Amino acid sequence: MMLLPLMAAVLLSQSPATAEPLPRRYALLIGANRGLAADEPLRFADSDARRMFSLFREAGGLLPEDAQFVTGADAARVRSALETLRARMARHAGPADQLVVYVSSHADGDSLHLSGTRLPVKELVRFVEEAPVGVAVMFIDSCRSGAATRVKGIQPVEERLVQWSTPAIQGRVIVTSSSADELSQESDDIQGSYFTHHLLAGLRGAGDLTKDGRVTLQEAYTYAYGRTVESTLLTRAGTQHPEFLFDLKGQGELVLTAPVSASSQLVIAVPEPGEWVVASEDGGVVLGVFSKGSGPVMLAVPPGGYRLRVRRDTAWLETRVTVPARGVAAVDAEVLRHGTLVASRGKMAEDAWRGGVSVGGTFATRTGGNLSSATGVQVLAAFHAPLVPRVAEALFATASWRSSRSTRWEDFRQREWELRLGLGPRFRGGEGTLLVGPEVGLLFLEQTAPGTSRTGLAPYGGVGASLWLDLGPVAVVLAGTAGAARIPEDSGPRLTARFGASGGVGWNF
Repeated sequence: MMLLPLMAAVLLSQSPATAEPLPRRYALLIGANRGLAADEPLRFADSDARRMFSLFREAGGLLPEDAQFVTGADAARVRSALETLRARMARHAGPADQLVVYVSSHADGDSLHLSGTRLPVKELVRFVEEAPVGVAVMFIDSCRSGAATRVKGIQPVEERLVQWSTPAIQGRVIVTSSSADELSQESDDIQGSYFTHHLLAGLRGAGDLTKDGRVTLQEAYTYAYGRTVESTLLTRAGTQHPEFLFDLKGQGELVLTAPVSASSQLVIAVPEPGEWVVASEDGGVVLGVFSKGSGPVMLAVPPGGYRLRVRRDTAWLETRVTVPARGVAAVDAEVLRHGTLVASRGKMAEDAWRGGVSVGGTFATRTGGNLSSATGVQVLAAFHAPLVPRVAEALFATASWRSSRSTRWEDFRQREWELRLGLGPRFRGGEGTLLVGPEVGLLFLEQTAPGTSRTGLAPYGGVGASLWLDLGPVAVVLAGTAGAARIPEDSGPRLTARFGASGGVGWNF
C-alpha cells in the first residue's frame, strides 16, 4: 500500500524553514449575528469568528491568553475587549509581534452593526494603528442581509470602507470581503460566508502554493479572492471581489499560518487536482471546500472523524478518516471508494426550480341542484416563492366549466369561471415535484335560461395538490382540489361541497 510512503514523502519534502516558530500573535475576533432592528439576522457570523479563532490557535501560533474572542457582541463588549487587549499588549508586546483582527457582522459605510448598537469602524482602525506590534492584519467580513440568500455586505459608499489616516503606516494590512460598492454573501450550503469560508480553507493549507507547509498573506488572499469570485459568480446578489490594502515595507513575506506545525494534520496525497469537500462526522458540518491543485496538500484540521469527497467527470470518490489529536492522517487514491453520479436527464437542481405552467382538461362536481357535473379547461401556474426558505410554493389556477339541465319545459345552462390561489410546501423527488396546500378562490357564475340571464359570485376554500412529472422538456401535470363554495340561490346562499380534477401538459422554468 502506497499510503505511508506518500505521507512520508509529503512531510519530508518540507523545507527546514518550516520548523521556525511563528512570532507571538495577539488577536481580536468579533462575531455578531444580530445587527440593528432593521437588519435581518445573520446565521454564521458568530460561527465564522469561532472558526477563525480555532484556526489561529491550531496553526497560527495564537495562545488563548493573547486573544479576545467576542460573539453576540455589542459595541460596549467590543470596546471592553479592545481595552483588555490594549492593556495586555502594552505590558508584553514588542516590534517582533503581530496582531490579527477579524470581524463578521452587519455594517454600513461608517460603522459596524453589533446587537442593536453601532461601533464606528474608525475605532478599530485607531486600535490597529496604535498597537505596539510590528505587523497588524485586519479582516473585515461585514454585511447586511437580503431575502432569498442572506446578503451581508458593506453598504455602497463613495470611497473604500477603510482608509488609513496616515498613508505610510508601516506593517499594516486590511482585507475586506468585497469592494465598497458590492455586497458580500452567506451560504447555507457551506454554512458560512463565502469569503471567510475560502479564507479559512486557504489558511488551513489549501492556499499553500509553494508546498512549504506555511501560508503567507499573499497566498491566503490569492486563494480566497479567486474562490470567492468563483463561488458568487452566479448568485443573485452578484459577484463579490475581496479587496486588499497594505503597507509592509521591509517586511518581506508575511506568514499567517503554518499547517506543518499544527498538532493535527490531514494530508490528501491524491496527485490529481480537484475540489474536495471535507465534512465532520459529528453533525456533518462542512469544514471546508478545498480546491486542490496537482500534488499533495497538507491541511491543519481539528482532531476528529471526517468524510472526504471529490468529484470526477463521471463519478465521485469518497472516504472516511480519523485525524488524531497529535499526529497526521493521510489519504491516498487506494482508500477512496468509487460511486456513480446520479443521472438527472438534464433537470435543474432543486433550488434552481422556479415553477411551471400547465394547460389541460378539467372536471368538477356540480354546484347547483339537478345540474350535471362540469367539464372544461384549466390553466395552472406554480411559482417557487418561499416565504420560509425552501418551504412555501405559490399556486395560481384559473378554470372554465359548463354544465346544463334540460327538460321538456326548460333549457337551463350554467357557465363557471374560477380563480384559485394557494400556498404550501413543495416536495421534490427524482421524477418530479408535488405541491400541496390550502387554497382560496372565487367562482363567477353565469346562468342562462330561455328569456332570462343572471350572474353571481361564490367564494371558495379548500385544499389543492398538483403533481408535476418531468418528461424532459415537458411535464405531465395531474391536479386535484377538494373544498366548499358558498353558492348564491334564490332562497339564500348555500354551502356546497366542491371537488375537481384535471390533467394536462406543463412546461417547467
